[in-house]
Amino acid sequence: MLLSVLSLLLACKDKAEPTEPVDSAEPDTAAPTVCDDGVAIRPFADAEESEALYAVAADFTVETTEGTWTLSEAWTGCGPILLLQDTPRQATGWPTPLWERDHDDFFATLPSNTTVLFMSTDSSSSDRDEILADMQVLVEEELADAFSEAEQEAWKAQIHYVTDRASEIEGWVGPVMISPGWGIGIDRFQRIRYVGSYADPTRYLSSEGWFEPNLGMAANEAVFYNFEAAREEELEALDADILPVLEQEYCAGNAYVDVELPDAETMAGYDSMTIDLYMGCVGEGEYGDCPAWDYMAYLYVCDMPDADNADADTTCQPAVAEVLGSCAADGKIDDKAATCREAKDCEDKSKTAWTCEGYEESIAADTLPGTCTDPLGDAADAVQTCRADGSGYDDLACACDTEIGRWITTYHREGRWVYDNSAMLPYLARGGTRTFRFNTTGPYELDMDFHLSSQGKDARPDEIEYLFSGGTLNVDYNANHPDVTLDIPADAVKVELATVISQHGADGNNCGEFCDVSHHFMMNGDEANEIVRSFPEASSAYDCMEKVAVGTVPNQYGTWWYGRAGWCPGKDVETVVFDITDQVTPGEENAFSYKALYQGADYTGSATMRLRSWVVISR
Repeated sequence: MLLSVLSLLLACKDKAEPTEPVDSAEPDTAAPTVCDDGVAIRPFADAEESEALYAVAADFTVETTEGTWTLSEAWTGCGPILLLQDTPRQATGWPTPLWERDHDDFFATLPSNTTVLFMSTDSSSSDRDEILADMQVLVEEELADAFSEAEQEAWKAQIHYVTDRASEIEGWVGPVMISPGWGIGIDRFQRIRYVGSYADPTRYLSSEGWFEPNLGMAANEAVFYNFEAAREEELEALDADILPVLEQEYCAGNAYVDVELPDAETMAGYDSMTIDLYMGCVGEGEYGDCPAWDYMAYLYVCDMPDADNADADTTCQPAVAEVLGSCAADGKIDDKAATCREAKDCEDKSKTAWTCEGYEESIAADTLPGTCTDPLGDAADAVQTCRADGSGYDDLACACDTEIGRWITTYHREGRWVYDNSAMLPYLARGGTRTFRFNTTGPYELDMDFHLSSQGKDARPDEIEYLFSGGTLNVDYNANHPDVTLDIPADAVKVELATVISQHGADGNNCGEFCDVSHHFMMNGDEANEIVRSFPEASSAYDCMEKVAVGTVPNQYGTWWYGRAGWCPGKDVETVVFDITDQVTPGEENAFSYKALYQGADYTGSATMRLRSWVVISR
């Protein structure tokens, strides 16, 4: 059953999606309702004490060098809050203390709507005072160097130096400063978040086998909180119908779910689809609970059997495994006898009479032919196989390889991604019950919704034709991608090329992941209007970090900062769409060609190209 946007937030998705706060004061009709960045002001919400990640932050009070600071009184509803200690667990034990440098990086990245509370973990009150005083001097020196007088005053009003010991702050803050002890963010939905890794890609320390910390990395958290707030506004503005696909689904490999789509007539009323995916970790934290590596993650829509399984209880011959025999010398088998399938497997140069005793051939399972229907309504042959106990046949083994979504998981952090994938609507157009498969290395706990809406487009994606896949990128890659010809319907209003590309693997050139391979698509031999996708950002030190503002999960516990060819750890792999209406001829056969070049030529190494491409017809 479809839900409205306002009922989007299910209890199992509290981690991933913000809840609407309850205003604890009478509304002031004269007060502004929108922040300077255009995002709605969120009033402070009264909340019960909780130390949990994503819990609504309960009110707390601390003493600062300028007096008492209370969350509810300081809350503007318009900006992130960072609580940063001098010795967070993930940034201790390095030659240079965290607070001694990088104030320039910190303020160069920190959004101007951020409030910062610096605090020390030192047990001595006098030592804390000295540590905070030193930090204030360094901060104000940087402010004087980088900002106008008015900007400096604004920053000073938003930066506070907490004199309480971090671990002894009353309420939920002190315990979270102890465990996990990473530092705290309070996002614009008033939720408790953790500060991630401080590692700087330019500071590799060989003696430690990792990268020294940079204070500036903490600012990425605030950048991301602003992005999330704006994203939520955009999502709500879609006025979409929400179709739950995955709800707290455990996944470590494949997760299959049956989803009841709206009927075909209703689906025909939608011109847009947004996929909203949350990948949570099994446990209450991030580092130590979340999987360690940047894995591929895919969403597939499956072919469906044409009929129910009428042979579920039909007895049949199950598969029987081969049983190897034992070599017998003159009819005798000893403990060291070799295995065999026939006597000649046992023969040696002696005159011993060898036989193979006890061998049994394998028996194949009985199968029945059947027919599945793919997401576009075309028939595909399939089989159903006798179950292992012979009591009946399994359901028809329909294919499930039609990809409609792709992501790269994070290093040791949770993530949520929302992106437009309207080009894939034709795969869902038939409506009704569909089986979906989510595939990734895990474990993860997944929530996913489709946001289906009509945005008043001139035409809606109505038909899709598959073009080219990737494969092994080597000297034969282009030869293995001959031209494809397709009939473009005469009534097509808009024709688009949709592409999903992520390059992986490494050889002597470290290519695939970290080199710029250009992808060239040409329609009807029109070289002058060739469409090229390339990745000059691949191998840059900070490209993926610079994309925090558009959705890369920040401060992951791995080499997340580096630019990659078509992807970033902790981000969706977007479907990039090009309008090719003027490059094709409706009502006729059209030729499509593709090639991939490295430095203008065929690639001579070996890497993995994960490419999918389609022609999308809108009417």
